[in-house]
Amino acid sequence: MTEVASSCPEMTALAPPPAPLTTSRNASPARSPSSHSPTEGSEGLPDKSRRAQQQLERSTEERGRKMEVQKRKEQQRRAAAGEKRRQQQEAEKPHGENDITGSVSCAGYWKRYSMLAVL
Repeated sequence: MTEVASSCPEMTALAPPPAPLTTSRNASPARSPSSHSPTEGSEGLPDKSRRAQQQLERSTEERGRKMEVQKRKEQQRRAAAGEKRRQQQEAEKPHGENDITGSVSCAGYWKRYSMLAVL
């Protein structure tokens, strides 16, 4: 086995090198070391989590509103299609005073209905 000399304390392994401080002009104020105290850093995470939760809720509400709009449009489309179908059936139906089949079927219906009412 190889032995490691422990005479130099600077040569200890397993520790990452210290991170250099960034002094970029483009660094955001939130990331600059002078703008935050150590206690603010611990409050940032719950605040970030709260903002993420609020964004999620807003997205959910927006999706719900879109679904409601889509549902209303679908109902209107179905109502319009039903009305169009009803108008077509009404237009195909023969109208006139000499329509014997209409009066017979209507009379037959009332005759059956009145017989049931007597029983």
